[in-house]
Amino acid sequence: MIGLPFQTMGDLANDLLFFQQFGIDMVGMGPYIEHSGTPLYQIRHALLPLQKRFELSLKMIASLRILMKDINIAATTALQSIDPMGREKGIVVGANVIMPNITPGLYRNDYLLYENKPCTDEEPDQCKGCLDARIALADGEIAYGEWGDSIHYNTRKNK
Repeated sequence: MIGLPFQTMGDLANDLLFFQQFGIDMVGMGPYIEHSGTPLYQIRHALLPLQKRFELSLKMIASLRILMKDINIAATTALQSIDPMGREKGIVVGANVIMPNITPGLYRNDYLLYENKPCTDEEPDQCKGCLDARIALADGEIAYGEWGDSIHYNTRKNK
């Protein structure tokens, strides 16, 4: 989570170095979005403005892509909850994975990690068409039928 209360730029830089040193294969990171039902909501005054958390998240994705060229990096739904084109912007700056929301609509409101979560009114079948269009907007293409392991993972496993 990027933009937690009291998180410093040094903390974020250390996170990137940790990912590299640990040799991760995939990361999902996005802006911290406060939820009124959590203890951290009581100190929301200590948060960066939402737009700054969004911009910082894009910078973290771009920085990690430069640092680790062969891993999978997810464009999170939290990006889209702040900016309607958030996930596409994540793809443009270096993310290469987008997670579909396949939770049946009946249960989606029971899984609200943060408020203003996008696509909660879509059924899983609708999500596919939406993702195709969104990825095309970012000049990308979904690799249907392809296994999703990162190049980093395959290289590590084949040594």
